[in-house]
Amino acid sequence: MKKPLVGALVAMSLCPVHAFADDNDLPRVAMDSIPVTAEAQVTKGNWTVPPFNEWAFRNMGLHPSLMVPRSGAIVPIPKALDPGIADIEFDYGGQRYTVRDAMIGDNTDGYIVIHGGKILHEEYFNGFTERDHHMWASSTKSLVGQAMGLLVEQGKVDVNAKTESYIPELKGTHFGERTVREVLNMVTALNYTEDYVNMVPGAVSTEYFRRMGFIPAYDLMAIDPTKDDTPRGLLEFAPLFEQNPDLEPSYKYEYHSPNVDVVGWIINRVSGVPLQTFIADNFWSKLGVEHDALMMADMTFTPIATGGFNTTLRDFARVGLAMVNNGKYNDEQVFSEAWVNDTFALTEEEKLHGARSSYRDDPNSASYDEWFEGYKNYLWVHDSEKKIATYRGVFGQHLYINQEKDLVIATFSSALSASNATRETNRPRLASFEAIADHLNSQ
Repeated sequence: MKKPLVGALVAMSLCPVHAFADDNDLPRVAMDSIPVTAEAQVTKGNWTVPPFNEWAFRNMGLHPSLMVPRSGAIVPIPKALDPGIADIEFDYGGQRYTVRDAMIGDNTDGYIVIHGGKILHEEYFNGFTERDHHMWASSTKSLVGQAMGLLVEQGKVDVNAKTESYIPELKGTHFGERTVREVLNMVTALNYTEDYVNMVPGAVSTEYFRRMGFIPAYDLMAIDPTKDDTPRGLLEFAPLFEQNPDLEPSYKYEYHSPNVDVVGWIINRVSGVPLQTFIADNFWSKLGVEHDALMMADMTFTPIATGGFNTTLRDFARVGLAMVNNGKYNDEQVFSEAWVNDTFALTEEEKLHGARSSYRDDPNSASYDEWFEGYKNYLWVHDSEKKIATYRGVFGQHLYINQEKDLVIATFSSALSASNATRETNRPRLASFEAIADHLNSQ
């Protein structure tokens, strides 16, 4: 059976993920009646579109999902509540904000502020609660980066080796020729664009998003894999990526999600267990979390390494508590201490990769990020000396880590558009993180 060219594949039911429903009669939270009306129904075609995303991001069973079970005793996070955190004022872009203003302004579902290992403030909106799960989106990438760190520390993966040495299926492909380090830092120079809006039928990015489930692919769902070898899953699709003819690898950072699929594949192949099991055994069983997690999967039921994790907000924050303490939490070395330190420690070359990226090369561009210094091991590094960084996921999922201030801030959101970099309402939220850190420093 001959595999079709990517350009020949037909994208079906493309959904403009940036669109906002203008019908004020639509419920703020869809699916709130039984039976559900047609107008309120969340589908694979509208799940990222407001107001449907508010329900969908809390109920990701809409997609194939895999359990990530918790284990052991729940370890409560101590509290030293200070409701005044929400009223901290700061200036950004010529406007005055409070922390709560910044959160509400980007459709935040919930946020939590933890300082010195104690909860200072926790607030939920629009019916979201501390018991509800929520997608991490691409914040998952940063957790997968820490999973790779365990294998590196154990001597099972060499970051300077080519990926094809771990994944023979990639031998002779562009991804196969890249080193693990290039894939971890997203400097692979893929001929690909991370465009959540302009879904061109047949384009490699569109075909990739169809396999991820970001947009529906009913034709692929209907394929019998025993009779048709069209690549249905993310891993089968990975060999089809080619190099950007105008760019050399290891020149600049480009935010390209397919890199993480390859690293998730390596973790599976080297560890001998599925990625969700590796995370459960090594992380979720050691953080004293309150709830099981789940992980979205593609249509082959392979976990989506680039954006599949779903948890409650406090459990999201517990990951930050480990990061802020060099990988240690709940009296366990959950992440590799050496790898956490290495993740924050940008080399001069890695800083240059960031400076050449669309996030730093032009202060006037829509995606310019004043907080961004570089990207390493799937972590957005703000300040490598002070060890300040974020996990980031589309539509406003953030985990802010400030080692200098021993501060963790986690947010879940159902923002009106996907790209955090270009969504103006996300910037005050990022500024609010620094305002909280400055406020705590002044006390």
